Amino acid sequence: MRGKTLQILLSVLIVHSFATIIPSVLIASVDKEQKGHKKSLSVFPYLMYDTDIGVGYGGKAKFVNYLSKKESFDFIVFNSSKGERWYVFIFSVPDIEIRQGKKYPFSFDLRAEYDKYPEYYFYGMGPDAEKADQTTFTFEKKELQLTLGKGFSPRLVMEGSYVFKSVRYFDVAEDKPFTETLEEVGEQFSPFVSLVIRYDTSDSQIHPKKGFRLLFQNDFAAEALGNRNARYYRYTLDFRKYTLLFGRNDVLAFRTLVQKIEGKEIPLFEMSVLGGGSMKNAMRGYKLNRFNDKGKFLLNIEYRYPIWKKLGGNIFVDGGSVWHSGSKVNFRKVAVDIGWGLRYYLQNFVARFDMGFSKEGVGIYFNFGHIF
Repeated sequence: MRGKTLQILLSVLIVHSFATIIPSVLIASVDKEQKGHKKSLSVFPYLMYDTDIGVGYGGKAKFVNYLSKKESFDFIVFNSSKGERWYVFIFSVPDIEIRQGKKYPFSFDLRAEYDKYPEYYFYGMGPDAEKADQTTFTFEKKELQLTLGKGFSPRLVMEGSYVFKSVRYFDVAEDKPFTETLEEVGEQFSPFVSLVIRYDTSDSQIHPKKGFRLLFQNDFAAEALGNRNARYYRYTLDFRKYTLLFGRNDVLAFRTLVQKIEGKEIPLFEMSVLGGGSMKNAMRGYKLNRFNDKGKFLLNIEYRYPIWKKLGGNIFVDGGSVWHSGSKVNFRKVAVDIGWGLRYYLQNFVARFDMGFSKEGVGIYFNFGHIF
């Protein structure tokens, strides 16, 4: 209990200190007009503590239009005292905010990510998976995603991606309920193709305040597409709505997401997942990877409000469930959490801190970008 209290206090103090005392030379916004677009740099260093990963430290930087091509370079570096390593590089042309709300003939995004998580969890399949069956292992992912897109109108966008993905499970806890299941995963090269159609009336990709987004995504894996370990089809329907309430910066944000995966060979790491603070799985009062199965629905509601200058706050509710098939959907087995958080708004991204509460405990998350 003392460790959890320390975790909460340190996280709040660290995020608050970043929002108030980091010198402007570190949180930078450098603007120069170039061919009608601004050259900008945003940098955010951070330090945090979490009982699962220990002391975490790193930073994020984003460069926009430094080559005068409307492009952006985005970097994330994160290390922790308990062994987590998370490194991300993203190159986009045009930058996602520059192309927001515009018709454009071509876009290209490259995302390279390495993630090693020393205390990953698996609890079994279905909404009734028991917390007591938690089996711990080390998760390692290497991913390279290449995406081509086209803006057919200011609101309608289509994108196609090829994702090179390698996943490894190791250091599985011995004599646990799912030890053998996790050890069988081992290391797999599992690429897939993704097609996305997005209809977007929102006013920003980074700080949306009004409008809506409707996204339909299809992911395919097959031997003909380079995957010898998996054959599946996964679809995701994601709807988001943003409404201004009391002023220019008070936003009510709503998101509902439905996902289903089908196929002859579905790797464990491609199942529909709920739990933790990641964008598509956000159940912030539950541990990472808490619920798994072949389908899920997720509901997130947030009220985002200003506090002081670039510092904002939010209160939220998350709800969701997983199922094995459409005939076995049970809306009485819905997990719910509530919570609050802080946001620090920079020109090119948002720094995010969330604390979620559920019947299973408290979840604390620090990351970048809104959940939705």
